[in-house]
Amino acid sequence: MKKIILILIILLPVQIISGQDLKIATFNCEFLIKRKVHLKYGLPYNMKYAADTEKKKWSDNNYRTKKFEEATKKVASQIKRIDADVIGLTEVGKESEVKALHEELKKQGLDYQYMKVCKSADTETGQHVAFLSKFELKEVALSFPDRGLYFVESDKDETNETGISKGMKATINVKGENIHLFLLHLKSERGGEDSDQKRLMQAEIARRLMIPLIQKKEHVIVMGDLNSEKRHPVLQKIRGFLDIQEEMIQTGDSYYFEDYDTRWTYDYKGQREQIDHILLSLSLKKQCKNNNPKQNQWGIKTSITETGDELISDHNALIVELNFK
Repeated sequence: MKKIILILIILLPVQIISGQDLKIATFNCEFLIKRKVHLKYGLPYNMKYAADTEKKKWSDNNYRTKKFEEATKKVASQIKRIDADVIGLTEVGKESEVKALHEELKKQGLDYQYMKVCKSADTETGQHVAFLSKFELKEVALSFPDRGLYFVESDKDETNETGISKGMKATINVKGENIHLFLLHLKSERGGEDSDQKRLMQAEIARRLMIPLIQKKEHVIVMGDLNSEKRHPVLQKIRGFLDIQEEMIQTGDSYYFEDYDTRWTYDYKGQREQIDHILLSLSLKKQCKNNNPKQNQWGIKTSITETGDELISDHNALIVELNFK
């Protein structure tokens, strides 16, 4: 009996140390919004371009509600499959609609104790971003009031103003360490040069918000649909390659993956690319170390879960698992 107890005492610390400390994810739910949920069913953004039979069906509020509930169940099943400690959702609806998703997750056996939905300025699409978390969400900012000017055209003749219409920030505490989470959904590429310049300025605003934390060596994570590939100027700006502060780590780089089969989060007309990202401050990377010598040494493991169902989303989920020293 004494030998058995001694073995358990020796093994127990190893099991605790080698466990995953934090699993974070970001997932674009593709218009999980009641008034636009028809997009999940292959219908046009503006229903005036739909067939008369479809217009009639979808103008019935009961029918639309039923379809929204159907899509919510599908999305919940994917979030349950991901089972992250903290997940940042993009392209979700207002608070009542995210609550419906939250309740559906409970029914399916995944209870996120904490939920926050941003204050969106995107009245055109109705899109919001939201956190679901097993950790308490503190120091929450539901929107960012910061604004910035950008050049509308390449000749820099005219300027316009923008802000981050869909973004929020929260802080969690993991093993006594505060981690500041920024969740962003930046301007899409639709709209040509103007959209690209607007997205660049949104990235600049996001970087401004992070710099005071980075200067104090605070832990920062940026996640969300940034609508830009890994080496795009938008990512360079957010990561800090265009200023003198410490750069952020791109978890989409090859050495953080163990499975290389799926390396994309969005398929645009057959072109597969990673436009959803999770970035880590250098201070956080330095806190990570994998205690299992058979796995990557960094203590940072990235994976992309293929969705495979258009009713769920046209995006794949990006997942990062962190092990701390």
